[in-house]
Parts: sequence; structure tokens; C-alpha cells
Amino acid sequence: MKKKFDFSAEMNDAESIKATQKNEYLEEEKRLLKVNVKELANLNDNVHKMSINLSNLLKFLREYKLTIAQSTQEQAEKFGQSVLDKFLCQIQDKWDKTEQKIRKVDSYIFIPYTAFYILIIILVVLSSFFAGIIIANAEILHSVLIWKVAIGCILMAIFGVGITIIIQKFLDRRK
Repeated sequence: MKKKFDFSAEMNDAESIKATQKNEYLEEEKRLLKVNVKELANLNDNVHKMSINLSNLLKFLREYKLTIAQSTQEQAEKFGQSVLDKFLCQIQDKWDKTEQKIRKVDSYIFIPYTAFYILIIILVVLSSFFAGIIIANAEILHSVLIWKVAIGCILMAIFGVGITIIIQKFLDRRK
């Protein structure tokens, strides 16, 4: 059998650890290390929570960014389409008006008013000259009367063209 050894007497005789400055310093250091361990554990929990929150926020921002981009793109497309529709309507209106004007003008020759009146005056002068030549030939074939009629017709043409130009300038000045 084994004998049991009793250490109780030795333990009673042993001196307790004396409180020294070194021991107090170690105890304080031990206590501070325990506090640091607790604070580090709290800090680790906080970092973990922040990491989770950050990853959730990044997921949210990716979805939100796509939503903003999609809605902005849709708005831009709608705006662009409305502008193009208005522009197309304006072009179509101008096209229709131009086609109507072309159809209207197809059978006409455009000349300015001044040129038209000058042509009428020239026509009247030439017809009067022709009438004067016929009359002159009927009476006297070669006479001064033919030259008088020709000078009269030329003066009438100059006078008619001058009046037409003066009236045209007068009417343009009113506008």
C-alpha cells in the first residue's frame, strides 16, 4: 500500500508571498491585461459588426446605383423621345406646307412685280409702235412721221418704266 503524504503541515509553515512593489506591479499589469483582453474582445465584436454592416451597405449601394442609373436612363430616353417627336412633328408640318406651296407654284412662273409691270409697259409700247408703223405705212412710206412715232414710243416706254420703278420704291418704303 501506498502511504499518503500529508502536506498540510508544510503548507501551514510556508510563508505567504510578501507584498512587494514588483508583485504589486505584476498584479496591476495582470489586471490591466485582463481589461485589455475584454476591450479587445469588444473591439473585435465591433469590427465584425462594422464589417457586416459595410458589406450590407455595399450590396445596397450596388442595387441602388443600378436603380438610379436605370431610372435616369429611362427618364433620359423619355425626354429624348419627346424632343424627337416634337422635332419630327415640326419637320412634318414644314414638309406638308412646302409640298402645298410646291403644288400651288407648279403651274406658275415667278417673276417680281416690277419686272411684270415693265413687261406690260414694253408690250403696250411695242403694240403702239406697231400700230404707228401700220398707220405711217398706210399714209406715207418714208416720212418723218415714222420717226416721230418711234421717238414717242421710246419716250412712252422710258416714262412707263420710270413710273413703275418709282411706285415700287414708294411701296417698299411703306413696309
